[in-house]
Amino acid sequence: MPDPIDPKVFSGYPTAKPFTVVPRKDQLTFFPCTNCHSALKPNPEPRKLTAAPHPAALLHGNGRFWCLTCHQLQGRDQLHTLSGQPVDFNDAYLVCGQCHFNRQKDWYYGAHGKRQKNWQGERVIYNCTFCHDPHDPTLKPRAPSKGPPVRAGLTALGGHP
Repeated sequence: MPDPIDPKVFSGYPTAKPFTVVPRKDQLTFFPCTNCHSALKPNPEPRKLTAAPHPAALLHGNGRFWCLTCHQLQGRDQLHTLSGQPVDFNDAYLVCGQCHFNRQKDWYYGAHGKRQKNWQGERVIYNCTFCHDPHDPTLKPRAPSKGPPVRAGLTALGGHP
């Protein structure tokens, strides 16, 4: 559970209410990255990765990105901003929001994303990477959920019970 004493406040939206982001590092299968990368010489050349656990294709950015667009070359256990500032994996929304600023603004105000527990009280929200795979962030189509039952005495639209 995130520390409720240290809520995040983004200075770009002063009217957004403070929130806490649910941490994810402890849920990542291949983290810390230095478990493997500490034994490998850093290679900054863009190339197709073929070794697991890395995805063979990066489907984010329509071919404009590669790993080091978001991941640090040195200090692999962190991400980075476009200006090179280190960002903790638990704060990935800071990296995502550099390109997806309209979605990020909606996320800050609560119109995009998911909130833990309920809609009232302390704002504890999920990071972008909770719903979106950062290497292929498009949400896959899925079948709609079954609708709620019709209340007694009413007829469902289309004449179905």
